Amino acid sequence: MRSFPRRWSLPVLACLVAVLAGCGADVDLARTTYQRTTVPAGADLGGSSGRPPAPGGEDAFKSPKLRLVNPCGLLDDDTLAAFGEPANSRLRDYVLCSNYMKDTKGKELNFTLTLGDVATGRDAEGDLTIGGLPAGESELDDKTACFVTAITETDPTRGITVQVGGGEPGNLCDPGRKLLEAVVNRIRSDPPALDLAKGSLVDLEPCTILDDSVVAAAIGDSASKRPTGLHVCNWNASGVALSLSFRIGPKPDDLAATSKTEPVDLGSGVLAQQKYESTSGVRCRVEWAHVAFPEDAEKAEVISLDFSRYTPQQGEDPCGKLQAVAKALIPKLPAK
Repeated sequence: MRSFPRRWSLPVLACLVAVLAGCGADVDLARTTYQRTTVPAGADLGGSSGRPPAPGGEDAFKSPKLRLVNPCGLLDDDTLAAFGEPANSRLRDYVLCSNYMKDTKGKELNFTLTLGDVATGRDAEGDLTIGGLPAGESELDDKTACFVTAITETDPTRGITVQVGGGEPGNLCDPGRKLLEAVVNRIRSDPPALDLAKGSLVDLEPCTILDDSVVAAAIGDSASKRPTGLHVCNWNASGVALSLSFRIGPKPDDLAATSKTEPVDLGSGVLAQQKYESTSGVRCRVEWAHVAFPEDAEKAEVISLDFSRYTPQQGEDPCGKLQAVAKALIPKLPAK
C-alpha cells in the first residue's frame, strides 16, 4: 500500500487502485495493493513558484460535476497517443479507468485514472501545481509505479489521481504529470459524460442519502461520517461501522454461488444477496443490482451495504439491522 510524502496522504481506497505491469488480461485493479512506501517530495509539477491556489472555486471540479465525467473518455486515443501506442481503455467503475498500452519504445506503460480520490494532509508550504490545481506525487521505492494527484476540493479533500506503472522501473512520474495535466484541462473545457441507464445512481451522494436516525438505529447516534471517493460513505462508532457504496460491477445474483450469499427479500420488488460472517467479529453485507450498465450486459449499477462489529453483542442481529437500513434507502433511490 502506498502513502504520499509529507505534502499529501491518501487513505485506503486510493491505495487500492493499482496499475499492474504486464497486464494483458482483464484484472480487477481495485483488489491489487502495493506495499507501503514513503519517498521524498516530488519535483515542481507545474512551474508555480508560490503556494498553489486553494481548490474548490471551479464548478467543473466539484463532486456533482465529477460524478458525471467518463474517466475512459479522458483516456482517449488522441490523448494517449502522445505517450506511445494506446490499448483499449477499460472502465472499472464510475470514476475508474485503466489503459495498458505501450510507450514509444514498445515497452509497457499502464495508466489508471481515478476521479474523486479522497486526499488528506495538505501541506501549507506546498507549491506544486498541475493545470492550475495544487498537486502532489509519490512513487514506489523501486520506481515501478508513480502516483500523481491534483486536488480539486478541500471539504472533504478530494483529487484526481493518475497512477502509472510499467514493465521496467523508470521515470514514470513524468508521463503521469503530463497525462494528469491533459485530464485536468479536458475536464475544465469539455468533459466527456458517462453513458448510463435511466434511474442511474451516479448523481447520488451516499453520505447524505440516509437519514441520521436510520444510521443511529443501526450503529448508534455517536457515529462519525466520512466519504471515501465520490460513491462511498463510511459511518464509524465505537467498535462498529456501516458503509454504503454505489459501484459498477458484476450482478450480485450472478455471483451468489461462488460468493456463498443467500437471497433476501427487501420488499418493493428488490431481491438482494446477503452474506453473514463471524470469523473475526461479525459482519453482514447486503447487495443488489439497481439498474443495468449499458456498456456490459454482465454488469450493473450495484448498491452495497456493509455492517461490521469488532466484538459481537449478545442478541444483536447485524443482518436484520442492515436490512432495515436497506429498506429505508430503497424509497430514496431514482426510479428505473
